[in-house]
Amino acid sequence: MNYSKENRPELLAPAGSMESFHAAINAGADAVYLGLDVFNARLRAKNFTTKTLSYLVPYAHDKGVKVYVTLNTLIRQKEFEELIHVLYQLEQIGVDALIVADFGVIEVVRANFPSLKLHGSTQMAIHNITGIRGAEKLGLSRVILARELTCEEIQNIKRKTSLELEVFIHGALCYSISGMCLASSFLGGASGNRGMCTQVCRRKFKQKSTDGYFFSPHDFCAIDYLSHLKQNGVCSLKIEGRMKGPEYVDTVVRAYRTAIDNPAIVSEMKKMLDYDLGRPKTTFFLGGVTYSGFIDQHKPSGTGLLIGEILKCTSDGIIISGDMELFPGDRLRIHPQDGFEGVSTNVIDSEIIDDKLHIKTKVPVGKKDDLVYLVSRKSMYQKFTAPSKVDITPVHFRASHPGVKRILQSVNCNKKLQSVGNRLWIKIDSTEWLDHLKDVTCQNIILSASVKNMHGFLKNRQLLDSWKSRIIPALPPFIPGKELTIWETMISRFSAQGIRRFVCSNIGQSTLFPRGTELIADNPLWIINCASQRAIKKMGFKHFAFSLEDEYLNLRECISQTGILYVYSHIPLFISRMRYAVEQNEDLLDYYGNPFFVSKRDGLYYLLSRKPLCLTHRIAKMASMGIGNFLIDLSFIKPKREFLQNVMEAYKSGTRVSDSTMFNFKAGLR
Repeated sequence: MNYSKENRPELLAPAGSMESFHAAINAGADAVYLGLDVFNARLRAKNFTTKTLSYLVPYAHDKGVKVYVTLNTLIRQKEFEELIHVLYQLEQIGVDALIVADFGVIEVVRANFPSLKLHGSTQMAIHNITGIRGAEKLGLSRVILARELTCEEIQNIKRKTSLELEVFIHGALCYSISGMCLASSFLGGASGNRGMCTQVCRRKFKQKSTDGYFFSPHDFCAIDYLSHLKQNGVCSLKIEGRMKGPEYVDTVVRAYRTAIDNPAIVSEMKKMLDYDLGRPKTTFFLGGVTYSGFIDQHKPSGTGLLIGEILKCTSDGIIISGDMELFPGDRLRIHPQDGFEGVSTNVIDSEIIDDKLHIKTKVPVGKKDDLVYLVSRKSMYQKFTAPSKVDITPVHFRASHPGVKRILQSVNCNKKLQSVGNRLWIKIDSTEWLDHLKDVTCQNIILSASVKNMHGFLKNRQLLDSWKSRIIPALPPFIPGKELTIWETMISRFSAQGIRRFVCSNIGQSTLFPRGTELIADNPLWIINCASQRAIKKMGFKHFAFSLEDEYLNLRECISQTGILYVYSHIPLFISRMRYAVEQNEDLLDYYGNPFFVSKRDGLYYLLSRKPLCLTHRIAKMASMGIGNFLIDLSFIKPKREFLQNVMEAYKSGTRVSDSTMFNFKAGLR
């Protein structure tokens, strides 16, 4: 079946550089998405300035191509002034839409820049119809669905909404569900939610005597499912790759452009995608949820064409075990065996001597046993040199918003709050904890448990009667569409027992509850600015949890008496629908010896740090500033009375639990 231009889905291409922008347009993309040098989830790409966009947007429009700008990071409070000016500039330039994830950004755009269309980023982890309903309430015109969905789940969502749906069809996969990963932030303060991901999932871990790339998935390729996605009502097909070069963009866009326009030759285009210099391919969950075929723990996690292993480093290059012909200007990536990010370098010269490849580089690179990948050919790259001048009249725009002070007044928090004392919240994932909590004075006990554990609580009349005045059931962050009825029934059963307080952890879950329900917004509904606090309140939430990865300096600007501060927690670093390639009951170690453990609950897989977050020694300071709600999270811990007593003693005495971390609270959030 061939599609006319009017009814075919949009082909949306990445542009991380000027060369990639032109490669995408010339290869047949209907739209491109790109980021600025601020506020986008790929800050390490070359990216663009608004001045450059003033030329590129009319240039693209002249060729019938749309331009979407990614503003899909979380915004610290002090960054709002710059954000307002950027939004003002983009509105004048006439970009076709913004891709957003922060509730505060959505709030500011809708109130002050209504002409800007908003697309919900995959960072919002929208994955079922409740998420879509939440997106509709927020005023989004399009949603970029979570990558973890099946074709059937996408189809079922589209049947119930007129909202535009966009899906990824090609490129790198994250182990964690997008928007739910704290690994990079936890291991160095470089937040993936703020565009600074250091790709922890690509690193090597060790479990007992085995080491491997346990969390490094293959690359996504959905070319076999194009007709299904079109029939399911998907309006935009998105290619990942703003960190990749123009040759990748050209190859992948041409393959999908041809496959969309002429489905009869999909098999030929699939072969063409073998040359995208990526990892092995997977169709992921499109054909149904399976638990294998995504990760090869023994295969290095680098991207590109593997040339060989470094045998020796010299003062002017490297000697590797390979015989691939290389040319001056070819670009290589040196990939350490530990999976940490390597360096890229250009080939100055190369020759094969005694079956070994001697490569000359400008500066010394790598170390023995590192792997070397070819990531681009100079001969290919030269094809994509951006034109030095385009025949287009740029859009003239003003740099500063004249009403910035007025807008800032509407997004700032009240900094003159008085201390309101300490209100304790405790979070548990098993009703076994309740026996140990009998003597603890706490009226707010969040039950974030499995479906089975929740059912058991509701069936135990004695337990229910004893605790229902204090229990607050919590919904998981990812609920497959077919399981929504299970949770709707659960909500009804709790409500029938007089329980009227619930915790939500994904956009749209508030739509599941009747009027009069008291709702609490928990991570990963990330709240790191005052505007997002207001947005959450408008959505019906009485309380919210401050972001687990936030820092003291930003918290100080966002004080709220309805906010809840985590002061103890084993933090989920990955939350995934992919089964991990490790044993359940054995700790893992990273390159530096940091310990981690894994857990599974209701189809979700977690990686957690063995070292907990602890801020109990900062409670008095935060309380004096106006924060009055403090949460101790006992999830993922085997219920033990002695352990609880130790944590409660730290809470009461204002001391710190031993062998713990302050996360970004003191060190800062990037």
